[in-house]
Amino acid sequence: MNLDINFKKLQKELIFIPLGGSGEIGMNLNLYHYNGKWIIVDVGLGFAEPDLPGVDIVVPNINFIIKKIKKDILGIVLTHAHEDHIGAIQYLWSEIECPIYATKFTSLIVKAKCKEYGLTKRMKFIETTSNNSFQLQDFKITLVPITHSIPEMNGLVIETAKGKIFHTGDWKFDKEPVVGEATNEDTLSDIGKSNILALVGDSTNIFQKEHSGSEGELGRNLEKLLCRYPSNMIIVTTFASNIARLVSLVKAAKKANRKIILQGRSLWKMYAAAKESGYLQESIIFDEKHFKKFKRHEIVVVCTGCQGEALAMTNKIANKTHPQISLKENDIVIFSSKIIPGNEKKIYNLFNKLAEMNVNVLSEANEFVHVSGHPSAQEVKKMFKLIKPQVAIPVHGEAIHINEHCKVAKESGVKHTISIRNGDVVIIDPEETRKIGEVEAGHYIIDGNLILNSENIIINHRKTLRDNGAVFISLAIDEAKKHISQISITAPGVLEENLDQDILDSLKLNVSETFTTLSTLDKSKIRHSIELSVRKHIRKLINKSPLINTSIFFI
Repeated sequence: MNLDINFKKLQKELIFIPLGGSGEIGMNLNLYHYNGKWIIVDVGLGFAEPDLPGVDIVVPNINFIIKKIKKDILGIVLTHAHEDHIGAIQYLWSEIECPIYATKFTSLIVKAKCKEYGLTKRMKFIETTSNNSFQLQDFKITLVPITHSIPEMNGLVIETAKGKIFHTGDWKFDKEPVVGEATNEDTLSDIGKSNILALVGDSTNIFQKEHSGSEGELGRNLEKLLCRYPSNMIIVTTFASNIARLVSLVKAAKKANRKIILQGRSLWKMYAAAKESGYLQESIIFDEKHFKKFKRHEIVVVCTGCQGEALAMTNKIANKTHPQISLKENDIVIFSSKIIPGNEKKIYNLFNKLAEMNVNVLSEANEFVHVSGHPSAQEVKKMFKLIKPQVAIPVHGEAIHINEHCKVAKESGVKHTISIRNGDVVIIDPEETRKIGEVEAGHYIIDGNLILNSENIIINHRKTLRDNGAVFISLAIDEAKKHISQISITAPGVLEENLDQDILDSLKLNVSETFTTLSTLDKSKIRHSIELSVRKHIRKLINKSPLINTSIFFI
């Protein structure tokens, strides 16, 4: 595959490049090119895989943008305010430094995130509105409101002289949405009559055959659930950015004569933005300080942590480390969310902790507590019927989702489909839409406040520590007599001092013997030789490969 593409020779081509969200669920970042200029659609984050110890968040690798096209970026256009579409902006915007085009609600969320990083004074936000268009040089962009689980979700009609693209973002058909209006199918039909070249669409829920379900119907069931347990405290954990679910829970809590205790910084940010934008004006929402002011059966705690995140509120409550909120036997915990692939183990561990406390756990496995905000295969077919694209380019899914989406597109009569992955360079052309090569893609990891390459030595060391432990060697060397006066060895995660003293003595002897073979007092050479020898010796003795760290002191 061609990795050295001369984009100057492709100035007049309409090009699409996903840098995130194609080949995975989450971390959406898409590039569109025409006439030498580029726009970015969404800058999202993703959950880290289990093979990245201590890391919760990953963001797209944007080296291609930084090194190749930064000066030609016209702006970032945001479809909506979910984390997998905006959550990486506070980490990556400083490397791009371009205007951000977003609706009022989405802008409020992004500004709140970026304020913590001291970025907002430097950032330029251009507020957009649904059903309106704006021009970015040779790109005309029209925002098309579509139902999702958050306010102001907009698909994008991206129009160039080369053709029109409909970028769906996240969406579903829902006749009873609790936030915003139902998707206007007549509007989509009119778009379909305007000769759409390509539809770049959501693949997340493509394996569900029947309709994804209505938030309105779910809301009524949540009301029944909250009324079913009149004597128990109820905790509901969901995605912080699911404003539709928060609205449903507020209605359900009022029906059950309960107050809501809101828990989690991200939830409070979303609530504040929803309140300022006029989507949620309620007086029954309180913070954790009010927990003991109400009777337990009068409370619904709505909190973050539905994916088992270690630092989120649900985990803190389950681990009895929350300073105010505690669970009792027969309390109810509702997981009003879907299990994201890769998070199963963390979530099931949380289920088990709660079960051991004799807390009742309700999830989509045993109750109707969640509907997806993404379209089923049935809904995708309907979208293709309305939009009538010449080409289908599935995104927002793992490889298996994208390939299945291609099959659904063909079944729906779409002439051309193309299965892509992050970094693929796609020329969208009425004659032949095709991949012509790749650019650098992948992800960075967010480790505390640091942004690291996924192959960073810190992470490699952490993996070694996790799997093999560590050996710390401290040497005091008499520089005049050129001999070791003292050796100290500890091996956390490898050996236990009380039980493995014979092995520790063997390691000390190995260090001493290795040093006697050296004819240098150069610290780096001593360190290298000793660590090499100890590594081989440990491998021979106990078949482990720990991290080895040597400190040398001359006396």
